[in-house]
Amino acid sequence: GCTTPQEQAAAAAAVAARVAGGDGRVCGVVLSAFLKPGRQEIGAQPSQLQFGLSVTEPCLGWDDALATLEALSAAVAARRRASPPPVGRSESTPRAPFRELGAIEQTDNLRVQTIRPLLSPACAIEEIELPLQSKRLVLRARCDISAVVQGDSDRLLVLAGPPAVHDPSEAMEYAARLAALAAELESEILVVMAVNLSRSSSDADDDDAAAAPGGGWAGLVTDPRLDGSVDMNSGFRAARRLLLDIAQLGLPTAVEYVDTITPQFVADLASYALVGARQAGSRAHRELASGLSTPVGFQGGATSADAAVDAVRSAASGHAFLSVSKQGVAGIVQTTGNRDGHLVLPAAS
Repeated sequence: GCTTPQEQAAAAAAVAARVAGGDGRVCGVVLSAFLKPGRQEIGAQPSQLQFGLSVTEPCLGWDDALATLEALSAAVAARRRASPPPVGRSESTPRAPFRELGAIEQTDNLRVQTIRPLLSPACAIEEIELPLQSKRLVLRARCDISAVVQGDSDRLLVLAGPPAVHDPSEAMEYAARLAALAAELESEILVVMAVNLSRSSSDADDDDAAAAPGGGWAGLVTDPRLDGSVDMNSGFRAARRLLLDIAQLGLPTAVEYVDTITPQFVADLASYALVGARQAGSRAHRELASGLSTPVGFQGGATSADAAVDAVRSAASGHAFLSVSKQGVAGIVQTTGNRDGHLVLPAAS
């Protein structure tokens, strides 16, 4: 909800004030943060991009993010001094002219330019496998996040990271700093690095994508070289390597799922899932969330959180739907429901 680092810092300070004042309803914060403050345009020469500067939405720089996390940690400590830890909470398109009639004998894929083979999730997982120690980290973090969401822990959950990762080496430098800070503040706040592999739903899907921050770039998975090559096979491999490397630093990760196929490639590496405001009203995303092995945050819209609230309720129930398996084969999926769905409000709220 914030368009500048200054607005984001002010919103975080307001949250810290609420927490310090004893507000037990606030259980987490999402920060767009990276190595340097602000943002940059991708431009025609990706090799000339500044190191550590977002290519999508503006971010808090490291120094401001450090101060913000320390302030949030202090706020949790103040809330604890003012009141005992809370007990567990109760669960509660315009039509286009039809010009594609080329060959009369063809009736399908008239508007499809190409279809190329996609690496199966199972092959990607076998190539870049999560070792046992990292599996333990992922599972432990999921349990810790669930405890915060359910009100069984009075720590504050903080998701921090760039709106979209464009360079794994820059993301790893940020992760190394964040991991060290997370260890220092772990008694008050639970720090999870946001590693968004696709463009944020608030920008990449805009009608005028070229005018959005980062232009029409679709994210690391879709365009890992920032050149429009759409090499998704390389993108998924890069995504798994990055998430694995971050896990080996001892830092859990969160991923926003813009589509419903990407989770098959990376969900085993993530400790938290985020569904954007635009996807919160999607039946497919609600079905997906009902079967995810992680806590799931549904983002509320700028003017109404109704769709996200409905999504939390829907995802808590079991569903049956069509999807794609780890082997890349279409299948019928039946889920049990996700009790760790919750609402993520924009900063203005």
